[in-house]
Amino acid sequence: MTVGYHDVRKWDAEALNATATDLGGRRDKLIGLQDELDDARKLPDWRGPAGERARGSLGDTRNKAEILIAELSAVERALQNASDDVSALKTRVANNDSLAGTYQFSIAADGAIVDGKPADPPPKSRFEAEERAESQRHRETIRKQLEQETKAILTAATSIDAALARVMGLVQDGQISDHEATDLAGAKKAGQIDAGVVEMEQALRDAGLLSGPPASGHYRQWLENAVRRGVSIDTIKKIADEHDITPEDFKVLDGMEEIREDEDGDGTYKSYFLMPADISGDDAAKAVRMTYILNAGTDYGTEGEKTDFAPTPYGSEELRRITDRQRENSWSYDDDVGFVHGNGGRLVTTPNGMMMGLGGNLIQDQFSQQGGTAWGDTFMLNIDDAKDPAQQLREVVKSGHAWYEDDNGASQGSLDLDRLLHHEERHSQQWAREGYAGFLASYAWEQVTGGNETEEDAGLTDGGYH
Repeated sequence: MTVGYHDVRKWDAEALNATATDLGGRRDKLIGLQDELDDARKLPDWRGPAGERARGSLGDTRNKAEILIAELSAVERALQNASDDVSALKTRVANNDSLAGTYQFSIAADGAIVDGKPADPPPKSRFEAEERAESQRHRETIRKQLEQETKAILTAATSIDAALARVMGLVQDGQISDHEATDLAGAKKAGQIDAGVVEMEQALRDAGLLSGPPASGHYRQWLENAVRRGVSIDTIKKIADEHDITPEDFKVLDGMEEIREDEDGDGTYKSYFLMPADISGDDAAKAVRMTYILNAGTDYGTEGEKTDFAPTPYGSEELRRITDRQRENSWSYDDDVGFVHGNGGRLVTTPNGMMMGLGGNLIQDQFSQQGGTAWGDTFMLNIDDAKDPAQQLREVVKSGHAWYEDDNGASQGSLDLDRLLHHEERHSQQWAREGYAGFLASYAWEQVTGGNETEEDAGLTDGGYH
């Protein structure tokens, strides 16, 4: 269905807002039944097959309630977004119509600009003829302005309509997910995420940055993470535009094992990817970049903890810095990825835009000291005797904390992994800034003179030194 200019004139932002508010209220009443649903499912005094069937049926009821709440939340957010957008659009329509009326134009239902000015009588003088010609040139400028703004209004209206229709279609087709919510409040958040993804995807399409079928796979996961973390649509559009990010770019992560860390259990997780032992240096570098993009944030300094540095905003500028750093530390990918894997170690990509690894033979052991060592873009944990390096990396990532090795084996520490990786990524910046030989020389000089500038620059508390 084509949206006409007269259709937009009739759109009612307040009605959309009222409907969204009503749906939200009904949904919240359902969420208030959480305790009743949980208590009903227990049935402590009913034993036997019939009791089990009843508990199973009540469990199904709760699952259906979670889906219903997710759907209501998706529609509520879509309606609220549409209400806000329509309100702004109606202001543009009013201004456009006012300008048209001032110069005796009108705008037809299909958006055509209609000239309603009566024909002028013949000019009585040369001066009057010139004055009319100037007036006509000005009116022609206004006509073009009206045409451009009307076209922009109809484009925006089509986008608003498409985004709302997309969410409604997903609900109708049963494609709104509760994202594995464990309670009704979590289902509410899940529905809002799905609606937010639709809004973000539509914005990318409107900007010519996405085409083809609906977003899926790791590309959709990127948009979901952005919605979860409150990353703006403009930030996502800028990344896609300035770095030419398309769904095809995320395919480098396909087939890799994703390891998720959600230490606080709030559903906002971070993804690490276990790289295959035969991965090329180029693919490893791209996988590292795409992992940074996909996570839409690192959580460093965002949870109220004291850190050595202010958090760096997620965005195109930070991605460009990471890409530049990778280029300076290209030997980490060209040589060290194969070296680590060839000597029995394993590597994962991290949300911080670098690699983390551990394990390996005696040769590999020499490249990780104390709590771990950064070599270019690779941070090697000092866990040398892991029987299964990949499994040990899974445990490290899922814990969300730094790990160390002593005479009793590997054990979890108290330092947040977010902070440790921020510290190590600053070391990666030092390698890039000083160069391979320059970094080794400056670090060796510190050992001779007793200095500690390298660690201080990376953040002593973040590195676990304080």
